[in-house]
Amino acid sequence: MNSTHSDLTVIAPIMKRILDCVGNGSMDSAHTDNEDSPLERSLCAAWDVCTVQEYALAFKDQQFHRVLLKVITSTSRPRTRELAIGTLANMACHWDCGIGPYLMDDMDVLKLSRSILWSENDARVLLETTRLLNIFLSCSIDTSHQTVIEHDNLTEFLTPVSMAPSIFHQYTFIICNTLYSELLLKSLELMTRIVVYANAITHSITRRRERLVNVDKDDEDEHRFMEKADTLALVNWGAERLEEEGRGVGIGMGFHRRVAKNVMHLLWALMAYDPEMVHGLEQSMSRLVSYIQEDDMDTRVEDEDIQNLAQALNTKLSMAS
Repeated sequence: MNSTHSDLTVIAPIMKRILDCVGNGSMDSAHTDNEDSPLERSLCAAWDVCTVQEYALAFKDQQFHRVLLKVITSTSRPRTRELAIGTLANMACHWDCGIGPYLMDDMDVLKLSRSILWSENDARVLLETTRLLNIFLSCSIDTSHQTVIEHDNLTEFLTPVSMAPSIFHQYTFIICNTLYSELLLKSLELMTRIVVYANAITHSITRRRERLVNVDKDDEDEHRFMEKADTLALVNWGAERLEEEGRGVGIGMGFHRRVAKNVMHLLWALMAYDPEMVHGLEQSMSRLVSYIQEDDMDTRVEDEDIQNLAQALNTKLSMAS
């Protein structure tokens, strides 16, 4: 599917305003933090129109994502980065028409995402980056057929590089430290998908054949996408956060249930990836289960689902020890 003349008529003025700001050096023109710059107002328009598939295709056909990458790497304003990355995420949402795979085929998009995870301090920028990565991962996992579609760029992105923290470690740090509830939930969802994806490609026939050539310790470490220390940190964080909720000092009424469910889904995925990782977690998991069972307030069907999931996890962990 290609863009039409009418689609270009809508997006051309937006693209021109953004290109003008980038070209004439006015990208970070003086504005207060509470006021959007001219570039940011144009990016807001791009963000909105990219929710419509036809307009997103028009941006793709013009390779305008490259301009957005330029904006992200050149600006000093977090708000500008947030809007530019969010526009990329809105474009990627249109997966079936090819925009999402097209963006994932550009390794610069993933390299920039990695750079943001290493250096960004703004929670809104991290949220939009996480939203983009969630789209890439979710569309690479076919839950209905329980299969994973491996993508070389995505695998390279998730593979740890020397002298730098892994993607899994960075998200462990974000989860354990952020106070931004939406970023927390999106990060937990992403981590579960990362584990599912990593598990599938690590145990694929192709990977097994490659590793049979040389199975020394260095090769095994090279194919590890996460470390047990990060797993322990995540589980301990989950138990402590739930206990805070129980004392009434948590981050929102009812929010702990959503955190609990995401933490437990992540644990299920981790057990499938490497059962050795979850040895010794029974105590933390028991704390999590006991808190959920003691919380009788506002009982709902979702609460019963969480309790059943918690009990099953606790039993599984006990059997694994």
